[in-house]
Amino acid sequence: MRNAITPKEKLEVPQNMAEWKEIQRNFEIKWNFPHCCGALDGKHVAIKRPPGSCAEFYNYKGGYSIILLALADADCKFIYVDVGTNGRANDGSVFTLSTLK
Repeated sequence: MRNAITPKEKLEVPQNMAEWKEIQRNFEIKWNFPHCCGALDGKHVAIKRPPGSCAEFYNYKGGYSIILLALADADCKFIYVDVGTNGRANDGSVFTLSTLK
């Protein structure tokens, strides 16, 4: 069962401006969306209430969660994933706390 959650491919975050420009070019060609360097979204992943935690993981939906933040390229391939920000955080905080900046 462990292999079910092990990624089979390594995420490849762009390392330089040329790689980011290639992603932008692909978004313009495939989706007619110029100057886009990725599709970014976040999702709450439900968890049990952590011991000793009252508020930080309690989200606006009325449950406990951590947040998964992901960035995909023009081919819908993940190029960045950040998991673990507490569920109470707003969108801006999730981005600020990530290493994507």
